[in-house]
Amino acid sequence: MDSKRTKLGFGEVKRRAPPNELVGHTVLDRYHVEGELGSGAMGVVYRGRHMRLDRSVAIKVMHDHLVHERTLVERFRREAEIAGRLHHANVVSVIDVGELPDKRQVLVMELAVGESLDELMAQPMPRDRIVRVLSQLLRGLDHAHAAGLVHRDLKPANVIVEAGDVARIVDFGIAVLQEYENEGSERLTASGMIVGTPLYMAPEQAKGEMIDHRADLYSLGVIVFELLANRPPFEGTAMEVALKKIDRDMPPIDGADPLLDRFMRKLAARSREQRFSSAHDALAVLELIDRDPAAAAGELGIMDVAKALATISLS
Repeated sequence: MDSKRTKLGFGEVKRRAPPNELVGHTVLDRYHVEGELGSGAMGVVYRGRHMRLDRSVAIKVMHDHLVHERTLVERFRREAEIAGRLHHANVVSVIDVGELPDKRQVLVMELAVGESLDELMAQPMPRDRIVRVLSQLLRGLDHAHAAGLVHRDLKPANVIVEAGDVARIVDFGIAVLQEYENEGSERLTASGMIVGTPLYMAPEQAKGEMIDHRADLYSLGVIVFELLANRPPFEGTAMEVALKKIDRDMPPIDGADPLLDRFMRKLAARSREQRFSSAHDALAVLELIDRDPAAAAGELGIMDVAKALATISLS
């Protein structure tokens, strides 16, 4: 297993040693902790098993030094509340929540076993597989957005592809409910604070502005660019990448499928008003690309439809 991340449903987590004292013990009276998977900023992630149902789970336990940080505790609880709303085949769901005797918060989630998308992207991906994976990610996002949730950190490391090419979005740890972004609400993310991964965050997110669900569509557009080009659209330090995406459109991709290229550019438009209005609308166009390329070309505003279709047939 990769030393920098777990492939088991919690996105990027760094390993830590020695194993935590919870290994071999039971938490919340029903979950036997089998081993440590890794550690992130908020807590440690374990592999466990529901003792009555004999079901493998992932258990996230808050770091003990954070239990007195009220805001962080509330954020941890909010993560459980948010993720608990999601029940979809393309999203990893929360199963249970609780608290240890020492006040550490516990979050129990499905154990999604597979490869992360960034591992799969090490090799060029066939067009039909790209469409299949993107369709599932858009369905997962559509479900999350309908619940009022913005992921904020969608990236290949936060996508697990299970057996049968089932793509699942993981790690809603920095997600924010849109209702909590309203003026007058207590916000657990300070106004103007930049949260996310620079390469994948939308320009408005990089500028510390208020965001909505279309920020996730931009992030997905960056993922599509990488799938088509086998390289990131922008390179440099985190600050350099953030500044480039504020001022620049996606660079050209030599030999790219014209329909998927135009689809990517609409997802990743610098202005959110120029992106698809929703994941649902983006999915409709993606399905049209797969089912009726000529109609999709017209929908995407491609003027020379015959040339675009000829390019696809040669690829």
